[in-house]
Amino acid sequence: MSRRIKSIKPKLPRKRKKACIKAQGRKSYYDTIRLALITGEIPCKFWVNASVITKLQPAKNGGLYPMPVPTRFW
Repeated sequence: MSRRIKSIKPKLPRKRKKACIKAQGRKSYYDTIRLALITGEIPCKFWVNASVITKLQPAKNGGLYPMPVPTRFW
């Protein structure tokens, strides 16, 4: 008998989900869920798109690359 590990689908509570979809759009909400399932990020973090700032991070080759960093989550 094989045991299967059921993956938990990331989601927001109902009222926050509705607010998130209204502010950012349904596509953005479901893209975040899809990305969390692919990367295995637990717990999934839903960020507020308007709160994202871009910081420069050092790369291995000595250069800098912009990395989006959220400041607020839903």
